[in-house]
Amino acid sequence: METPQDRSSARDGSPSGSQSGPRSGGKLGRIAGHTQGLVEDLREWIDLRLDLAILEMEERVDELRNEIALGLALAFSGFFAALFAFTTAALGLGWLLGHPFWGFLIVTVILGLLVGGLAKARPDLLSPSNLFERLRGRSVASESSAKPVRDGAAAQDAAEPSHAPEA
Repeated sequence: METPQDRSSARDGSPSGSQSGPRSGGKLGRIAGHTQGLVEDLREWIDLRLDLAILEMEERVDELRNEIALGLALAFSGFFAALFAFTTAALGLGWLLGHPFWGFLIVTVILGLLVGGLAKARPDLLSPSNLFERLRGRSVASESSAKPVRDGAAAQDAAEPSHAPEA
């Protein structure tokens, strides 16, 4: 059966009892052995924490890749569904008006007006992303006592007044 002194000396690769110098015996040797064991345990703990952080980041990257792939598949399918829907609407209107040309012209004008209206209005179609909070974890928001500011320019304006005119 190994004693604590044997375990601490076996950790550094030397056989027990072959140490020389002042560390080989007594309380000082035991303290040195325990300290060495504590340092090794601390190194192992740090390595495990790093491994955990790497695994968590890999999980986040995998989730992001899956979301991107799903978004691309939905966009691809949605594009062709819309294309066929508009073609069907154009052919139906053309059939009602007596010539397919009129149906395609009406659908083209409606889509052009829609694009022009969106270009002029420029609405926010998507909510602001919280990528920074997701990457840093949820602890960032809980650590700050003040409410975080979303816009970088607004944060700068809140921190110091600007003397330059806005464009």
